[in-house]
Amino acid sequence: MILHVLGSCAGTEPMPGRHHTSAALEAGGRLYVLDAGEGCAYTAHLLGLNLMNLQAVFLSHTHMDHIGGLAHLLWTMRKLCVLSPENSRRMQDREIPVFLPEERAFSAILDFLRCTEGGFKTVFRPVSRPMTDGLLFNDGVLSVYALHNHHWEPAAGEPWKSYSFSVEGEGKKLCYSGDFKELEEVLPLAEHANLILLETGHHRAVDLCRELLASGIPFGKVLFFHHGRAILKDFEGELAQAREVLGDRVSFAQDGMRVEF
Repeated sequence: MILHVLGSCAGTEPMPGRHHTSAALEAGGRLYVLDAGEGCAYTAHLLGLNLMNLQAVFLSHTHMDHIGGLAHLLWTMRKLCVLSPENSRRMQDREIPVFLPEERAFSAILDFLRCTEGGFKTVFRPVSRPMTDGLLFNDGVLSVYALHNHHWEPAAGEPWKSYSFSVEGEGKKLCYSGDFKELEEVLPLAEHANLILLETGHHRAVDLCRELLASGIPFGKVLFFHHGRAILKDFEGELAQAREVLGDRVSFAQDGMRVEF
């Protein structure tokens, strides 16, 4: 399984060399996207990832730094089909599921795209899928499980609005935290993970390293992403502090980073 960091930044103002949060997984010749921050399609295409291999998109929540690039991702896929008869044949009648907590956000994005050239007529079919706890997706290559967290508290009686994911395939396990309130919300998915992606837009990396060790769960490596101002201000200093706790098991994400595990 190969992880590509398409965007490593939290919801800040534009930062040099960084886009908002997004990652792509390659497994079994297929492609899967976790969150779709601004520029995710741009980065994926320039990295040489074939968007015609996209099987599904998983959005942890619908804050702008996690969903702002979804429209352009779908638009880019349409454009690549228009430019290439081979792509068009490959994508004919393909369904691209987009899992997200709020269907109205997906409907709004499609309405927006229909205002662009050609009314966004496509040979493939992007469709929304509801987000719930438990198994979301299994295509025989990857299985994706979701667990709600408290980053975005719903009003009374409303469904959960924010999720973390566990992705399993090719004998490996990835934990993708999304944004969360307390680390204990993510730990059930992080246990036995070969790689844990933890956000630092709302947390200090060194504190999370200490909490991970104190939890006693078995885990492999940790990649911090969704960088907040502490890391953006002092990347090397914050990384050094995290490595005092977990050594070289810890890395900080950069846009375009490739991690094979």
